[in-house]
Amino acid sequence: MLRMLPGHPPGIAVSELRSKLEAAGYPVTRRSIERDLVKLSTSFPILLNDKGRPAGWSWASGEGFSAPGMDAAEAMELELAARYLRPLLPVTVWQSLAPRLSEARATLRLLGKGPLARWKSRVAFVDDGQPLQAPQVSPDVVAVVHDSLLHQRRMSLEYRSMFAEAPRRYELNPIAIVHVGSVGYLIATLWDYADVRHLALHRMSNAKALETKASEPEGFDLQRYLKEDAAFDIPGERELKLKLRVTEWMARHLEERPLATDQTVKQDGHDEASWTVQAVVRDSERLIWWLRSHGEAVEVLQPAVLRKRLAKEFGRLFDKYAGGQ
Repeated sequence: MLRMLPGHPPGIAVSELRSKLEAAGYPVTRRSIERDLVKLSTSFPILLNDKGRPAGWSWASGEGFSAPGMDAAEAMELELAARYLRPLLPVTVWQSLAPRLSEARATLRLLGKGPLARWKSRVAFVDDGQPLQAPQVSPDVVAVVHDSLLHQRRMSLEYRSMFAEAPRRYELNPIAIVHVGSVGYLIATLWDYADVRHLALHRMSNAKALETKASEPEGFDLQRYLKEDAAFDIPGERELKLKLRVTEWMARHLEERPLATDQTVKQDGHDEASWTVQAVVRDSERLIWWLRSHGEAVEVLQPAVLRKRLAKEFGRLFDKYAGGQ
């Protein structure tokens, strides 16, 4: 309860304090809270501001409270961080969090019947694509990559590209780490070259941190790199005017999750069972993968070059299936 008090007047009302305590798994009456606050005020610099409506309790200005342990809200935050944020944290930070994570799990077990303690078992994140197993990444490689990126130092490692038979040794200037689904990539430059590359963490081995300070392209901005350069989108032309004929289910799906902000969805005047979707989108292989994945539910009407490409691909696919086993 002392942790829940704000650091200055006008303070928190007893009714709000009661709601927070109940959410943390401590059912208590309003009268008990008032009685305990009065008793605590004889040992701690807390005060009641009775000029406001409602009256509020707070610490005296400049005072505060610190003690071991954590409440249910903090425990839940750490538990969810452990579940979803581990790939984004430096190894050293993750290691320093280990004792707090153990304490968080113990707190949630202790308060297992409270609303916040139950929250972690009521929420989940599900990938909307085909689930694939995450590639194996060497913990030693991750430690070196994180440390080099954190301290802006160069690193050397062996890297085997997808179609290479053997790895090659490189010296890298780490710039950023990006996770695409379950796959992590290091954005870096090689030696003293300025062109930016991205290398999959699971294809790295024998990493070693160097003492040389890492260089970075002037003006590099990660968000611009991801958005404008479409580094992980295998881009073609910048934009294309896409026109599709889709089924009713796909029309409803795209109304909820549009392809672009200028998207329009209209029922086909010649076929009541189909809808026409138009939008200006980025031309990329990711778009092609999306179009392929929906099969006959999506027909490309324009641009003609994209329609011809998919027609050839689906034609070859038909020949494979028509040929039998």
